[in-house]
Amino acid sequence: MGSQQPLPDSRKTDIETAKRNAAIKAVADHFSPSFRYVGIGSGTTIHYVVDAIKALKDPRIDHIHFVPTGYQSRQVIYNAGLTDIKFDSLPKGAMIDVAFDGADEVDEDLNCIKGGGACLFQEKLVATHARKF
Repeated sequence: MGSQQPLPDSRKTDIETAKRNAAIKAVADHFSPSFRYVGIGSGTTIHYVVDAIKALKDPRIDHIHFVPTGYQSRQVIYNAGLTDIKFDSLPKGAMIDVAFDGADEVDEDLNCIKGGGACLFQEKLVATHARKF
């Protein structure tokens, strides 16, 4: 196996634009300011999701508890001025209204390949406790 060549700057821009657009669409289609708990996954697309939520400028967002799946997503939530809650601090029986997360790859049958990083277990916990993922 040879080493991969770095992506040209224009390709990186295209990828970031696609991530931003996907995040904006996901928030528009699946987020409600009336939610109580929202899962926030890990990875490079998540800050676009949080930005899209903040852009709604709805005061009800201040009452939502965001459930991060790792340190990075917790920092994104915190830096956006949103309220985070650890998964194991959720009230007994509470469901996460929606969880946003990305995937490294998606095939034509919509099978997702997730990263194998340290957040994978926490991502699975949040996803299985979400009404919508």
